[in-house]
Amino acid sequence: MSEFLVIRSVPEAPAMADWVVVDDQGALLEPGGREALSQLNQRAVNRRVLMLVPALDVLITLVDLPVRGKQKIQQALPFAMEEQLADDVEELHFAAGGRTEDDRLQVAVVRRDLMDGWRELLADAGLEVHATASEAEGLDLIPGTAVLLIEPTVASLRSPDGRLASTDIDGLETLLELWLARADGEEETTQPHLLVYTVGDGLPSEAEAVLDSLRPRVQSLEMRGLGESALPRLAANLAVHPGINLQQSGYARRSNLGRYWPAWRAAAALLVAVLVAATANLAAETWRLGRRAEVLSQSIEQAMRYTFPGMRVGSDPRAQLQSRLRTLGGSGGSGDSAEFLNVLQKVARAIKSSNGTRLEGIDYRSGTLELRLRAPNVEVLDKIQRDLASAGGLKAEIQSANAEEDGVLGRLRIETAGA
Repeated sequence: MSEFLVIRSVPEAPAMADWVVVDDQGALLEPGGREALSQLNQRAVNRRVLMLVPALDVLITLVDLPVRGKQKIQQALPFAMEEQLADDVEELHFAAGGRTEDDRLQVAVVRRDLMDGWRELLADAGLEVHATASEAEGLDLIPGTAVLLIEPTVASLRSPDGRLASTDIDGLETLLELWLARADGEEETTQPHLLVYTVGDGLPSEAEAVLDSLRPRVQSLEMRGLGESALPRLAANLAVHPGINLQQSGYARRSNLGRYWPAWRAAAALLVAVLVAATANLAAETWRLGRRAEVLSQSIEQAMRYTFPGMRVGSDPRAQLQSRLRTLGGSGGSGDSAEFLNVLQKVARAIKSSNGTRLEGIDYRSGTLELRLRAPNVEVLDKIQRDLASAGGLKAEIQSANAEEDGVLGRLRIETAGA
């Protein structure tokens, strides 16, 4: 269930407002009262705020306008209504509503200086309003019955067809005469129904005399009192049937994003910085891994060229190595390849355990592996030979050991036990 805080401006005290709270079915939740606009912020929490402005300040009429689309309608309205209005259209604000059954457009017209003044009052009070409408829009729409609201200084009338008109209390008779003249020309019956709402202690004396003279000309005239304020009745109707929202075009309500952006600006900047840093780090890591892959590919190619002179290394060195081993092993096929790889694993472990030893060359023929090793001294070379012999399934023999400035260059012959 949605809740609405409906406020009604007080012309004699602009910084004040009458208020009530209703739900989306029009039920009264809080009877309200009169408070300063600045004090209504707390009541507005988690509620839609509707503001009613004086009916005398807003002209609501119908216009024939064939164009469609909000932007096109806003552009066309001043030109379509220029001849109907006494004021300069540049000083007026136009708000479009819905269309009637005969496709005429409902339009609300109000002076821009009034709209600016209301907006400034709300801004000073820090109150955010979701919609602004004429208070006359809150009158009941009853088929076959006109509804008249008489307040101490203002009278508003809604015809059965939905048309709205407002006047000060001195113009009440003229307002009713115009309505009756239009009703005589449009309605099948010459005696329409009239429902009159009153506020406070009753009718002003001048209004009472006008209505008494009107009774013989209507089929029925019913009087209903609304207590001290018409706002609960107006708010209930507007919650169910919203009127023309004056907050259109340049007065449209702004998105909340701009309001909360300053609070999130630092967090957004930090997030952007983190994303930039993460992207840069990822790019650097990708480049580093690419370089390592390139260096590794070059090392593999060099090793294969050293082991198999004249060999052209392709895109899959492993497959080339297995193919060459199958060729060298003859009928041994994949079994010899597996055996060769097993021997290489043992050789690698033995060399790794001897710090300072480098593999200078390797040669494999007919099940015999010959290694050229550069070791720190003869003892290290002898240790490698013993480690290979104790690994199982291998026979290792030192073929030569030549002393050089940076150590000993030795040749090691390795055979499998069954070779």
